[in-house]
Amino acid sequence: MTRVGRLRDKVAVVTGGASGIGLAVVERFVAEGARLVFCDLAPEAGREMVVRLGEEAARLHHSKRAAGGPNDGAAIAERLGPAAIFMPADVTDEASLGAVIGRAVDEFGGLDILVNNAGVGGPEGALEKTSDAIFDRMIGVNLRGPWLGIKLAFPHLKARGGGSIVTTSSISALVGMAGQTTYGAAKAGVLQMSRVAAIEGAASFIRVNSVCPGGIVTPLIYENPLIGLELTAESISAAFDQAQPIPRA
Repeated sequence: MTRVGRLRDKVAVVTGGASGIGLAVVERFVAEGARLVFCDLAPEAGREMVVRLGEEAARLHHSKRAAGGPNDGAAIAERLGPAAIFMPADVTDEASLGAVIGRAVDEFGGLDILVNNAGVGGPEGALEKTSDAIFDRMIGVNLRGPWLGIKLAFPHLKARGGGSIVTTSSISALVGMAGQTTYGAAKAGVLQMSRVAAIEGAASFIRVNSVCPGGIVTPLIYENPLIGLELTAESISAAFDQAQPIPRA
C-alpha cells in the first residue's frame, strides 16, 4: 500500500524539474505533501542559449519546449497549485541556482531536501573527436551543477537540523559506454562527490545519496537535438525493451 504524506511539511528544491525524471519527482513530492521550488530552462531559453553558449553546446539541451506545453515549468507549477513554484535557472551559474534555493527558504521557511537532477547528455562521439564546447557544457551541467547545489544547500540543511540531498547520476557512471566519455566521467564524478559530501554532512544529519538510472524514456533521449533524428517515446521504449536485462524501459 502506498503511503501518502511522507513528505508533509518538508521543503524541497528540484533542479531540472520540468521534464523526465525531474518532473516525475516534482509531481510525486507535491502528492506526498512537500512544498517546493523547481527550476529548469524556460521555453524561450533556446535562443538565449545559442547566443550565450554557442550553437554546438546549446544543442545539448532539450529544446522542444513550448509555452503552455508539458515541459513548460510555469504551466506545470500552475497545474500543481501553490505547493510548487517554478523559476527558470541555469544550474551552472551560482547566482541563478542560489536564487532558486533562496526562494524556497524565503517562501516556505527553510530547506529539507535538494534533488540535483538537471542534466544534459547525448551522443557526444569518440573521445578524440569531442569538442571543447560539448565537454565544457556537459561537465558544467552534470558535475558543476550538483556541486553548486550541495554547496549552496548545506548551510540551509544545517539550519534545519539535517536533511537529504539526492543527485541523479547514471548507469554510465558504472559501465564504460562508447561515445560517452564526458557524460560518464561527469556522472562518475557525481558518485564520488556524493560519497565525500555524505561524510562531511553526516555530523549535521545531512544524508547525501545518488541514484544511477538505466534506460529511462525521457525527452533528454527522444527530443535531444544532438541526436538529430525524429524519435518518439514509443520508439525509444521499444529499443530499451531489447537493451536492458529486464526487457522493458
